[in-house]
This record gives sequence, C-alpha cells and structure tokens, in this order.
Amino acid sequence: MPRTTLTPGLRARLIDASSPDQLVAMAATGTVTVNDLPTITAKRRTWPALITALAAHPHQVDQATELLDHLGPEDLENVLACWSDVHRTALPPPGIPAPLVEAICHRLTAPLAADLASPQTALDGIHRIANGDGGRLADCEDILWRILDAHPQQWASLAADPCFGQVVRHMLLEHAPTQKLDDALLSTCLPSATCPELTDAPQHIASARERLRRIAHRARQHPRLLTLIPDTLHTVAAGSVTQGRLLRPAPRTDCAPGILRIVEDLATVGAAPEQLALATQLLAQLPWPLLVTGLPRLSPTAWPTPQDDAPHQLLERQYQHCRAQALVRIASNPSTPSSAVTAALASLHPAEIAWIRLYPDTPLWCTRAAAALPDPPEPGILRILTDSELDDHPDPANTLQTWLDARLRADPWVYDDICSAVLCSRHRTTALLRQLTARHVLTQGSPHMTAKLVLSTCGNNPERWAALLNALESPLDDEATFGQLVDQITHADNKLQTNRQTSMLADTPSSP
Repeated sequence: MPRTTLTPGLRARLIDASSPDQLVAMAATGTVTVNDLPTITAKRRTWPALITALAAHPHQVDQATELLDHLGPEDLENVLACWSDVHRTALPPPGIPAPLVEAICHRLTAPLAADLASPQTALDGIHRIANGDGGRLADCEDILWRILDAHPQQWASLAADPCFGQVVRHMLLEHAPTQKLDDALLSTCLPSATCPELTDAPQHIASARERLRRIAHRARQHPRLLTLIPDTLHTVAAGSVTQGRLLRPAPRTDCAPGILRIVEDLATVGAAPEQLALATQLLAQLPWPLLVTGLPRLSPTAWPTPQDDAPHQLLERQYQHCRAQALVRIASNPSTPSSAVTAALASLHPAEIAWIRLYPDTPLWCTRAAAALPDPPEPGILRILTDSELDDHPDPANTLQTWLDARLRADPWVYDDICSAVLCSRHRTTALLRQLTARHVLTQGSPHMTAKLVLSTCGNNPERWAALLNALESPLDDEATFGQLVDQITHADNKLQTNRQTSMLADTPSSP
C-alpha cells in the first residue's frame, strides 16, 4: 500500500505490529524513515540493524548517528558489522557513509580521550591503548581497533580529527602494520609518537618506564620514525631514563626480565653514551643462566636436551639467551661505547659467549671481542644424573642438594623439572623433600611415597589428620614447601595439646 494513502494512526499501528526484522527491511528500502522513529522507539529500544538501515540513505545519516548515543560498544560495532547483511538485496549495495564511521569512532574514543587529557589518568589511557591487561586490548579498545582496521581508507581523516584524532594516532602507531601507513599519514601521527601526554604524569617512575617502552615499540614497529624524528626520540628516551631512574641497580635477582626489556628499549631509541654504558653494565651484573641437561621427561614442560647439544644450542633451546641477545642489540647501537660491551663480555656465561660468536646479527667487532676471550675450563652446565649414575657417587644426597641449590636460578619450567628429578630419585631424603614445594610432593610424587610421608607425619593422631585436611582444603601457596606444611600440622597439633592441658589444669580443683 503506498505511503500516501496511510493515515498517521494506521501507519503507527502497522509499525507497532511489525517485527524488528520487518522494520529493518522497510527502513533499508526507504518505506520506514527517520520520521517514524518516535513511533518505533516509543515501545522498542534502538538496535544496531535499524541504524544500519536508516544510515544507507544520505539524507538520514545525521539523524541515524544521533541514535548511536543509545548503544554500547558492542552494539556500535554491530552497526557496521551487519551492514552487508542488512543491504544484501540492494543493487548496487550502498557504501558505509564516512560520517557514520566517524561518529562511531568518536563515541568509542571519548573515554580514552578524556583519560589522555588529564595527567592523572594519562598513564592508564596509554596503557589501555597499547595492550590493556595481560598483553591484549580490553573490550572497548579492541572494538575500536577492529573498526579502524576494517576502514583503512579513513585513517587519514580520522587521525587528523581535532576531537578524537589523538586516540586514533596512538592506535595506529601501536597496532597498524607500517606498510599500511604511508609517509603522509605517518607524519600526521608524529605529534603522538613520543606519548607527550605522559610528560606531566604524577607517577614518575611508572610513566617514564611506560613512555620508554612505548616509543621503543613504535620505533621497532615503524622504523621510519628513527629517520623522521631521531633527535626527539633520543631526547625523550634519555629524559625517561633520568626521570624514572630506570638504570638504578636491581635490588633483587627476579628483576632481570625488567632490566632486559629496559636495555632492549634503550638499545632501540637511546643515544646517550653514558646511559648505554650503564645499561650494558647492568646486563653484566645479572646472574648467569642455569643450563640443565639430562632432565627426565616427566612433564610436558621438560626440555628435550640431547646430550650432544652444544652449549649455545642448549642456551637457546632453554630460552636462556635473552641476556646475550640484549647485549648484541645494545652493541649494535652506534652510540654504545665498545669498551663497555667488551667489559660485559668477560662477565657472561661461556654458552652466552659462544652464542654471541655465532649469532649472525652480532657486529663484527663484537664477534672478534668474544672470540678473543679465553675458553673457560668448565662449560657451566648442570647435568642431571640418573639414579644409576648417582650410585657411583660417594654422597648422592649431596649431589641432589646441589641441584636444589641451583634451581633458584633456573627458568620456571626448568625449576619444576629439577624438582621432579629430585622427587623421583631413589636417593631422595626427607631433608630434601622438605625443600620441595608441597604442591610437587603431594601431586607429582608416587602414591606410595606420598602415603608414606603423610603417615609418618600424622600417624594415628586424629588432630594432625584434621590439621592436614584443613591445610589441604585452603588454597595451597605455590611457594609453600612440604617442610612448611609439615611444620604447620605439627604446630597446630602442639597448640591444641597445649590448650587442652591448660584447660585441664583450670578445671582441677585447688587443694585446701
């Protein structure tokens, strides 16, 4: 029935009687227009497909974008995601209007733009744009990037937008492949390349570290930045190191991963010789890697370590070559003093020196310096022996103890496998088992051995069995040793016995 023959009341009743899919189909063909929105929204919430259908008509784009305010992030994405489905019967199918994409991006970037505008929240905003929590974008930021990634033809206009261009520029620098950014677009992004929003952030150490991390990542992602703004990158990198005191000596050995990342970042964008020399010195001060061969294949994390592996192959196989790789990269920086690198080489593990000699990206002068070092008398590799081999040792338990002492320097996966080797050895002693984690002893030991240990601890004492049950019902600390668990049970039993004796003395009548 033609629209002109319908009275307003009849038209409203027909709209009310139509299903959402029918309304979308009529909106796509123009039968239903933005003039019908009051009737539609009086009894229905706005949904993405309706906006998609209305926005296909150029004269309705502005009114359709106003409806976006009623949608959440996922529904905003669905406005674009269902475009081809809604307009599948149109010939030719209409293109997505640029104003609609801009309006959706504007709404998704508004919270991030507000964070970047305030020094107090700028660090959180940069972190959310970069990688969120755990190395992946959060839902809202992920939706924004998916929309940007699907519409590269609009990157230039979005990045230049005065309202939300700042967020778009950060997104492109963090996530866009460099081949998709031409020189003009990359130049548009330059004002955001060094994260100027973090200049006045109150969290001095955290913001300085994040700023160095971000500009180094962007320089690796887009190497042309090192040509376009080298002085700016070098100045910001040096300032971040100074402001955050990033090259201060590490207070704990578990800080090694953080030091390695700082050195890698400084090797990429640093140009201050004194800072590069200090970073090289910090590398040299890190503990040696623990290389282990002969590990039993007891778990899926056990490293396959053939006995004929060369030390440098074992180093890389067990992913212990990170320090050597960081030294090569900082040595490749022309501003790094060669004397600092040469001094650091003398502090490396023999396998690290061998790895540097054979690594193809090592600068020639560094390869020669490594080759000039004398060969060590010992390869510096811990070999896990079989029980048959331990039989020939005068003190097998002492050998097992040396493994446990060394495991503290091991990679987490190797750490677990060393513990498993001790646990499964017939030369294990109670003193050795007390040093293993309770999780290892109770879950990876043989049932016979575990039962024997538990019986020797609890015996026929019901209080100790109750204390054991109580300890196992609570979350077990991954670092808690089996000895600590036994001591906890013993302490609970002793405390109960003391309380019982005290109660009995209190109930005993005093003599006249």
